[in-house]
Amino acid sequence: MATKTKRSFDTRIDIPEESREKLVELLNARLADSFDLYSQLKQAHWNVKGSDFIQLHVLYDDVAERVLGYVDEIAERATALGGLALGTVRMAADATTLE
Repeated sequence: MATKTKRSFDTRIDIPEESREKLVELLNARLADSFDLYSQLKQAHWNVKGSDFIQLHVLYDDVAERVLGYVDEIAERATALGGLALGTVRMAADATTLE
């Protein structure tokens, strides 16, 4: 018999559990998108070619690092609400809305 794994944990935050679960779901959706964006920026950073190489190489890396800060912030907010941050590469690839 399959049992449902509890996906939220007790917290001192005074928000009803149902609301926290909805917020965590929204945060995890944005986590997937932001982590996907980060990986796409790194892909561009590693593979840029041409006469503008250095400018684009530096730009893509700078933007990727800024996005990574948001990835961390989103994940930590999800866990602060008592949820799980679904932040592996595989999870992001499965859940992203980016193309």
